[in-house]
Amino acid sequence: MNTYCGLDLGVKSSAFCIVDEKGKLIAEAEIPTDEKCFERAFGRADMMRVVVEACPLAEWACQLLEELGHEAIIIDARHAKAVIRTKKKTDQVDARVILSFAQSQRLPIWSPESKSPRQLYQLVVQADAIRADLRQWANRRHAQEYTPDVPEAVKKAQRAIVRSLTQQLTKVEEAITLLCRTDKELKEPASGGLVTITGIAHLSAVKVLAYGGNALTERNRKELTAHAGLASCHHQSGTSARGKSRLAKQGDRRLRSAPYMPTLVGIVHNPVLKQFYEHLLQMGKPKMVALVACMRKLLLIIRSMLINKKPFNPELLPLT
Repeated sequence: MNTYCGLDLGVKSSAFCIVDEKGKLIAEAEIPTDEKCFERAFGRADMMRVVVEACPLAEWACQLLEELGHEAIIIDARHAKAVIRTKKKTDQVDARVILSFAQSQRLPIWSPESKSPRQLYQLVVQADAIRADLRQWANRRHAQEYTPDVPEAVKKAQRAIVRSLTQQLTKVEEAITLLCRTDKELKEPASGGLVTITGIAHLSAVKVLAYGGNALTERNRKELTAHAGLASCHHQSGTSARGKSRLAKQGDRRLRSAPYMPTLVGIVHNPVLKQFYEHLLQMGKPKMVALVACMRKLLLIIRSMLINKKPFNPELLPLT
C-alpha cells in the first residue's frame, strides 16, 4: 500500500489529504459529503488506505470507499488529535492529523458487520432511547405532583405520550426477540449461550452483543477491556505523585454499562464471580474496585464463550 488518505467527515462537506509512502503531499481538497462527489473524488484513484475518524457518517463512508476499491480504517479522533496539537483548526488540518496518527500506528482494516448484528444494534439503540424518554416523562410526572394547578390538558397529553412510547417499546422488544430467535448468527449466543451465565438474562445478553459487536471476538483481552472503558488508569510520577488508580472510561460507555447489573447479581449467585469478588475483598481492595474487576472478568468470560462457542461452565472458565 503506497498511498494513504486522511478523511475528515462533516455533515455538509468533508476534507481529505492524500500522501505517498514517504509522506509527500499528493492532493488535498474539500468536497461535499455526497455519494456522487465521493465517487468522483475516489472512484478513479488507485487503491489506497483511507483513514476516517469515528462519527455517525463513518460506517457509510467506509462502505462506499470499500465499494470503490479502497481499504478503510476507523480511528477515534480524540487519539489522533492528542498526538499533534496546533493552534490552527481547519478541516484540512484535521485530515492531516488523522492521517499522521494512522501512519504511526498498526491499525486494523475496517470490515463491515453482517446484516443481523447491524439490525440488532439499531433495535437495541432504539429500545434504549425509548426507555430513556419514558424515564424523563416519569420524572416530569413525579415533579408535577408537587406543582399546583396543573391543567388537565397537560396530564392528558402526558398520559397519551407515555402510552404511545410504551406501545412502541413493546414492538421494538418483540422485534429484538424475533430477530434473536430466527437468525442463525444470533440465536445461539442471545438465546442459548450467554443466558447460561448466572446473572445474565435475555435483555443483558442482547445489549452486550449489540454494543460489543465484532470487538467481542476480534480483539484480544486487553483491547476489549480498553474498548469497554474498563481499563485502569494510573497516575504516578517519581516518589511525590502517587494518585489513586481509576477507570480510564475512554471506551464505549454503553458496553461498559451492559455487564453492570449482571455483575451485581453474579457476585452473589455466580460461583466464579462470587469467589473472585470475595478474594479481592480479602486482599483489601475497595468494593467498587472489586466490582469493576468482576465486570471485566465477566466480559472476558463472554468473549471466551463466543470464540469457543460453548455454554458457561464454572469448572472450565474460572480463570478467564
